[in-house]
This record gives sequence, C-alpha cells and structure tokens, in this order.
Amino acid sequence: MVGSQPNVIPHRIQKNMRRFTDPHPSKPRGLSPLFLLPVLMAILAGCAPEEPKSGHGIDELAALVRDNPEDPELRFRFGLAFLAEEPPDWEQAGIQFGRAAELAPTFTEAHFNHGVCLAETERYPEAEEAFRLTISLDPNYAPAWINLGVIHQLNRRFDEARDAFQRAAKIDPSSYEAAFNLGCARDNMRDLPGAIEAYEAAIKLRPDLPYAYGNVARLYYLAGRYPDAIARLDTALEIQPDTPAIYYDLYQCHRALGDIAKSEEYYKTAITIDPRYAEIYGESREFVNLPQELMMTTPRPEEGRDEN
Repeated sequence: MVGSQPNVIPHRIQKNMRRFTDPHPSKPRGLSPLFLLPVLMAILAGCAPEEPKSGHGIDELAALVRDNPEDPELRFRFGLAFLAEEPPDWEQAGIQFGRAAELAPTFTEAHFNHGVCLAETERYPEAEEAFRLTISLDPNYAPAWINLGVIHQLNRRFDEARDAFQRAAKIDPSSYEAAFNLGCARDNMRDLPGAIEAYEAAIKLRPDLPYAYGNVARLYYLAGRYPDAIARLDTALEIQPDTPAIYYDLYQCHRALGDIAKSEEYYKTAITIDPRYAEIYGESREFVNLPQELMMTTPRPEEGRDEN
C-alpha cells in the first residue's frame, strides 16, 4: 500500500548540481581549501518508480485518465509511469501527482511525491509547500522532514535545517539520510563536535557512504586529530578508489604527522590521477574538501492508497 514504510532510493538532482559533481570538469572545481565554507549539494531520492503493470504503460494510462480524469489513484499511477521513463519525466510526473493531491487532499504520498518532482525541477518554494502539506497530514512522516530540511539548507536557513533533520532522526533513528544531513547542517553552523557526532552516526547506519567519511575526515583534520582523519580517508578510498582528492588529503594528513615519505607517495598518486592538483596546490598545506551532499528521500509507493 502507498502508506507503507518508506524505502529510500537515492537520486541526484542532476540539472542543479552537475556543476559541482562532474568528475571531469573543464575547470578545476571542487578543489576548495578546508577553511572555506563548504559548498553543500543536494541528493534527491526521486519518487522511486514501479515498472508499470502489464498493459498499463504511458499510453494505456493516458487513455484511462482521459476516461476517468477525477480518479486520484489513476493520476498517481500515471505519475509513476512518467518516472519509469528513461530519463524520468519529472515535469509530467509532478503534474500528475499534483492533480492527485488536488483530487484527494489527504493523499499524503501524492503531496510528498509532488514535492520531490518540484524539487527535481528546481521549484523549491513550491516543493517546500508540498513537504509542509505532507507533514500537516502526517507529522511523523520522516522523509518529508528530511526533504524540508534540505530545502532549508539550500536556502541557507541552517538552524531550521538542523531542527528538521533532528526531528526526522528522532522519528526514524535508522535513517542515515537524517543523520548525514544533520552533520551537514551542524557543519555549516560551525558546530564541529556536533557535526562529527552526526557524520559518525551516519557511517554506523550506512558504512558505504563515501561523503560521510570525507566530511568527518576534514573535521578531524581541523581538530588536529590526524590519525582519525587518516582512518576515515583510508575507508573512503576503499569505497571510491582512484579519487585524487582522497590521496591528496592523505598526503596532507601524513605530512602533518611528519611522515614525509608516505605523504610524498600519496602526493605523487594524486597528481598522477589529476595533474591539476600540482598546478593549483603545489606544496601548500591546504586540505582538499571532499564534496558534501545532502540527501532527500521518498517512499517506494505501491499501487493503491491506504484507505486507513
């Protein structure tokens, strides 16, 4: 049923975030020094599409909607069908989810999925309204609190973002998205001990989350806890091998510890993978900031709506 427990599937907001996440940009972006305010990006867990049922693809559903335009369930399924396209048609899916929400104002998942589609198409004020509507219908809907927090964060309302993520984490202690995003919000508020605590909680919940390792390693480096930073960077390298920023940060950590031979080994590997590191940083002591990312969530809707 649609009202079932959320099943989170990450999906990146491609259009808005590509300038930060392209692994081979034309200009050396993403090589920001540690002491600058980190740039936060958003990962959106798009409305996870079902494969349309046999005989109920886009064309078939369009015909059904034409015959039954006031049926919110059909509208909702039609939205899912647009998301099953490659690439997903967020605009058309949003129209269908929005119409389903209009026809059935208490249809929580329709409001939520509408918000996700609005966020994907960069209509953030409307997305915020949709997530607030979701929360008004179900105050314990953790994914909506997470996504509302992401909108706050994108608008640099860090205290409100922190509060939303804390609320989500309290509702769903198993949510690594809530823990990780809480770390990002605290990080931006310069609550470094709190950010470390949240990132470590995210790692415990999701041990293969590379950005959590990079973010917490940066904070350990700031605090002079170089062995802790190295330990987290070593794990990040296992998850994302051949990432020059990680090698460069390991170079800086070992250099800070006085292990010059090992630091030079990491430095040579970093500039072999990406020569721009030598051009930009040379022998400086700047610590390369790994990308931080926020996560938005969505349930995996099943056909039909929980009538209870």
